[in-house]
Amino acid sequence: MPASHDTQTIIRFGPFEADLQTQELRKHGVRLRLPGQSFLILKMLLEHRDNLVTRNELRATLWPSDTFVDFDNGLNAAVNRLRETLGDSADSPHLIETLPRRGYRFIARVENGALPASATVEIHLAPVLPAGPTPELWNKRRIIVTAGVSAFLIVAAIASWRIVFARHMLAETDVILLASFVNKTGDPIFDNSLDKALEVKLTESPFLSLFPEPGVREMMRMMRHDPNERVTRELGIEICSRQGLKAVVVPEIAAFGSRYLITLEAIEARSQKSIARRQEEAENKDQVIAALGKAGSQLRRRLGESLSSLEKYDAPLDFATTSSLEALQAYRTGLMQFRSGSPREAIALLERAVELDPQFCSAHRMLANVYVSLGDGQAARQNYAKCFELKDRRLTQEENFRAAATNHMYMTGNLEKALAALVLYKQAYPRSTVASNLLGVVYLRMGRTEEALREFQRAIDLALVPAAPDLANASRTLMIMGRFEEAKKILDEWRQKGSLSPDQIAQRYRIAFFENDAATMERLAREAPADDMHWLGLQQQLAFFRGDLGKLRSLSETLVNQQRRAKRMENAANELAWHAQLESCLGNYALARKLCRQAGEASKDSNLGLGHCSNALAEAGDVTQAEALAAKLDRLHPENTLNQNIWLPVIRSIIERQRGNAVKAVDLLAPVAQYEQGELGVPYPRAQSYLAAGEHTKAAAEFEKLIGHRGWSAWGVFAPLAQLGLARAYGMQGDSEKSRKAYDDFFTTWKDADPDIPILRQAKAEYKKLTATASAAASASRKKQ
Repeated sequence: MPASHDTQTIIRFGPFEADLQTQELRKHGVRLRLPGQSFLILKMLLEHRDNLVTRNELRATLWPSDTFVDFDNGLNAAVNRLRETLGDSADSPHLIETLPRRGYRFIARVENGALPASATVEIHLAPVLPAGPTPELWNKRRIIVTAGVSAFLIVAAIASWRIVFARHMLAETDVILLASFVNKTGDPIFDNSLDKALEVKLTESPFLSLFPEPGVREMMRMMRHDPNERVTRELGIEICSRQGLKAVVVPEIAAFGSRYLITLEAIEARSQKSIARRQEEAENKDQVIAALGKAGSQLRRRLGESLSSLEKYDAPLDFATTSSLEALQAYRTGLMQFRSGSPREAIALLERAVELDPQFCSAHRMLANVYVSLGDGQAARQNYAKCFELKDRRLTQEENFRAAATNHMYMTGNLEKALAALVLYKQAYPRSTVASNLLGVVYLRMGRTEEALREFQRAIDLALVPAAPDLANASRTLMIMGRFEEAKKILDEWRQKGSLSPDQIAQRYRIAFFENDAATMERLAREAPADDMHWLGLQQQLAFFRGDLGKLRSLSETLVNQQRRAKRMENAANELAWHAQLESCLGNYALARKLCRQAGEASKDSNLGLGHCSNALAEAGDVTQAEALAAKLDRLHPENTLNQNIWLPVIRSIIERQRGNAVKAVDLLAPVAQYEQGELGVPYPRAQSYLAAGEHTKAAAEFEKLIGHRGWSAWGVFAPLAQLGLARAYGMQGDSEKSRKAYDDFFTTWKDADPDIPILRQAKAEYKKLTATASAAASASRKKQ
């Protein structure tokens, strides 16, 4: 730091007087309210006036090394508060100059020392006037009074204008529309890059509600315009009138030599008059995003957002998004492709955005979302991890909440931490549909279906325009709860408005399958993308349900090869391991072992791969190897809620059952019950453990529960297994009639099954023995008669 000036207790500059010892600031002798951190910044600037005080030096003074805060936002807020108190401007500073990304410098003239103690205020008394004033005196008084009244009225008018218009332009229930940027520069780079950046700045505010872009495109269709047409001021006002929105924000950029002028104007839809207008100048193209962020913050204040809200939710836009206009342009175009139902086209554009700016956190997060929609967990996690790594420096507060939640949902698997982050997100942004939707997803994974449905319904109710993810999640939850008619209604109503996503097609197909609606199943099969992972996974499950071993293996090979070609080896390992678990359930233990070896070669540390293979090997009787994989799963993913509370207990229960410890196997699954509404895999191993422990009635109840819950995600796999298990449970109870009926149900389900399936051969042998025993008993009974 530069050498400081000799400091005094009191320093005066202009009308201000700063007491560095008592940390008091006065203007014309009147004490001003200034937070402690803002005063410390002023103190450092005064002590080192005319010299740069760096941001790192301010950080070291304001926040000790063991304090964990969002330093950049905190410092910006403290400096903004100081400038506001001093009446200074970052654009035209006369007191504090900003050196972008470096720090600040105090540039005004100062005087050390307080006012002299003997200083007094002179009071000029008018001389005593005669009883009868002269006409000249009356005229002079009249002029003085008139001038005073006029001055008072002007001040009152200005104050009223500031109170009525500057602070209360919008109420918290008002919704505004963002028009397309008007590009007057002639440079095409501004045609499709700044809109998304401004949207980020405005949606950062918990105070403002922005009409969503999908809703804008839908309104454009209804107005018989091209949905991708730019939203002009006139079109924006018309959309506002049709939707009952309060105002439209019209952004504009113009060039003056090498400088750029950004103008943001909010126009009330009803009166079509300007209610707020802000301008910000950028010295060059590289400063445009930062200038846009400043203008956006000032507009938010003019529209009625409180200063405290702005201090908390006002990240520098060039850091929160990117300073690269090319990256921003690629990001927005990719986002539009994803929203229009073209996720694969979006990937190339979003990858271009992160290539141009590797620290573009929002682009990494959106790329992860696209990969999730395509079922590519490996690529999704890589991008979520990158975004989480950058989040404290490269996101707005709203996006920060999202990044923290998705990191725990998709990376650590810690649903409790994700839940805590989302509760805070919802509190900070109570009108956020994203917060409610993500909260619903976490509740659903934890088996809290009622709470999940409530959050999804809340997201739907809050949405100004229905959103496909909210509706898809609500319909999925309704299916898990067995409320198929309600789920079908949601999906069919959404289909009338447009096309279903691959995930929604799979959901609707399952309902049609339950209803034996062949016509709908055929139509959906034509609509589904042939290579979509949701669709292929569903068909694989239904192949198992029918016992079609050839189809099952063919689909598994297709899924694995698809991932290998894309060089997504973790996903390939997951598919191989899942196939291994299915083969193990069928009794094909040698093939299950082979598939697990292949899965390990593809990816040794895959979370799902370790889980499925340890399950498969435990069922195959390879308990030592199963234990080793389970221990590795535990070690690599210690925070994962589903691993720790569902899958590891299930695997350990199977291992104990194979060792003959049936009672211990049952006990290990007792704590898992709280998660069962969201996950299917638990009733089947519990029922098997009851069967091994001789508790046949409890086993039968678990098998019946599983058969009856058709909405559970993997019902197609476990339903035929449960039918066979139920037949065995009744047989062990000595109820041959119920046992025979359950066997008949199983054989009906697998009427076209591959005859070489080991458990099918076993079932036929058991059935033959059962009928023979029943026949012999009946014959003996007749002889006695």
